[in-house]
Amino acid sequence: MKKIVMDVAGMHCKSCELLLERSIQQVKGVEKVHADQSRGTVTISYADNIPNEKTVTSIIQENGYKLGKEEKLPWFHADIDTYIETILIVAVLFMLYIFVKMSGSSFGSFGNFSSPSLGVAFLVGLTAGISSCMALVGGLILSVSAKWNEEHMRASKWHRFQPHLYFNIGRITGFGILGGLLGVFGSFVSLSPFAIGGLMIGSGLIMLLLGINLSDLSPRLSQMSITLPKFLGSGVGKTDGASKHIVALTTGALTFFLPCGFTLAMQAYAITTGSFTTGALTMMAFALGTAPGLLGVGGLTSYLSGSIAKRFFKFTGVLVLILALFNISNGYTLMSFGGLSKVAPTTGVISDEVQEIRMTESDSGYTPNTLSIKPNMHTRWIVDATNPYTCASQLMIPSLGITKQLEPGENIIEFISPASGTIGFSCSMGMYSGKILITPDTKITTSKDTSFSATPTKNTLSENPTGVTCSTGNNSTSTGACDKGSIETPTAYIHPDINSETLNLSYTSAGLSGNIQVKKGGSYKIVIDVKDTISGCMSTILIPGLDEHIQYLRGGTQVVFNIKPTETGRFPLVCAMGVTHGYVIVE
Repeated sequence: MKKIVMDVAGMHCKSCELLLERSIQQVKGVEKVHADQSRGTVTISYADNIPNEKTVTSIIQENGYKLGKEEKLPWFHADIDTYIETILIVAVLFMLYIFVKMSGSSFGSFGNFSSPSLGVAFLVGLTAGISSCMALVGGLILSVSAKWNEEHMRASKWHRFQPHLYFNIGRITGFGILGGLLGVFGSFVSLSPFAIGGLMIGSGLIMLLLGINLSDLSPRLSQMSITLPKFLGSGVGKTDGASKHIVALTTGALTFFLPCGFTLAMQAYAITTGSFTTGALTMMAFALGTAPGLLGVGGLTSYLSGSIAKRFFKFTGVLVLILALFNISNGYTLMSFGGLSKVAPTTGVISDEVQEIRMTESDSGYTPNTLSIKPNMHTRWIVDATNPYTCASQLMIPSLGITKQLEPGENIIEFISPASGTIGFSCSMGMYSGKILITPDTKITTSKDTSFSATPTKNTLSENPTGVTCSTGNNSTSTGACDKGSIETPTAYIHPDINSETLNLSYTSAGLSGNIQVKKGGSYKIVIDVKDTISGCMSTILIPGLDEHIQYLRGGTQVVFNIKPTETGRFPLVCAMGVTHGYVIVE
């Protein structure tokens, strides 16, 4: 098969490649066409009859392209008006932001929804539908509608509107199904704050490129384009029977995999839900929020032309740039807390006293956002959620392995304070953050509260990002209190064998068979024969200050601790959330 290679200038995305390939494919004698935007070439394959070069040239020019090599564009515009327009747009957006803040409204507050996550998802979708999602998906929508309109020139407006409708129906349905699968996947594996931060920074960089592309701030960078793979748009031209609607439905569903910052953020949230239903509803609400913007983009761009269209897309591009910087900043916050927040392990004897700290959550974040506690103490952190329908309602404490979905009123988080360091915390998006300083000289309210390690109150602890969930009784659940249920703290004492200094215990659904009594300075091996598999937050066990290796209580296995106590005192065996299984008494 023979080939003709033509230099074509003006291609900037996969949609351009598809448009040229489909148009030139209709020329008599053409067997195959391959357009390459990166090389700026169109390769035409033919057998015996040479395609009419004038016809091909005419098609290229009619579609807005020209023959010849692509000129190397400068990195920055020489026209000062471009930058003046950008500054004016930023000023307008800033004034809109100030107006909303002064009016008492909040970008992160969504009223009394039955499920706050759905309100968040819908409003984020509305924003995405006129910014990053429109930038990414808009070209695909336009290609679908353009092909449809070309084949139905005499059809009614409603008939020509159908591809948009089917596209969004497929998008909402696909987001629901795939979001539900993410929720199921999230019940086994959860993204760490560090990983979520990395995704946010990555998506922010992509949005940054999109913003530059739309605003045309850099001619060179504007040549780069991020779109769906060509194979997703290659089926748009199929119009036989029912396939003409199936293609639009399928293409809409596949936009779930677009690298949009908002989409990634909602997908990360869906993973943390650990539920098919919640994940599906969250992603459907997000997709529903994007629908108005995506439904309007085809019709809107049909009416806009010339300088008005140019200003509209420039305004959108500047908005995307601001959102990109916002994403990158928040992602950096999450990565800082998730990867750099270090605390020293709890050491020495755990005090029987309970220290208490308080904080208020609202639509403006956390107050106060800097707290102080003493080291090596049982700590009760009370968070009063005054507006639980905001970004700040999901509290993440990476160094403690705690993620807490705040409910209206007082939420209680209990843990054993580390020996030293700083405990960083933030909301799930990194918008609001704070820290807990560990200082020995802190003056703080303490009390003798034996209920700390027995049966914590409602909302005491939350989902553990490592996969350990809280439980009530024998039923495991992903939310609510970390309750010991039927597991009791033992009262009997187990002494080591005289010769081997090995302590043999058992663990059943009723709890540990006894406490452990040893001597200071000795070397002991603690062997726990696990009879029943323990679920919920009590499914893990460690000994802070003696052996901090977290082990799992699975039926038919043995848990082994090797300890060399150097101090006397009472050391609790706890789960990863700080709830007591039993005690090691060192004399």
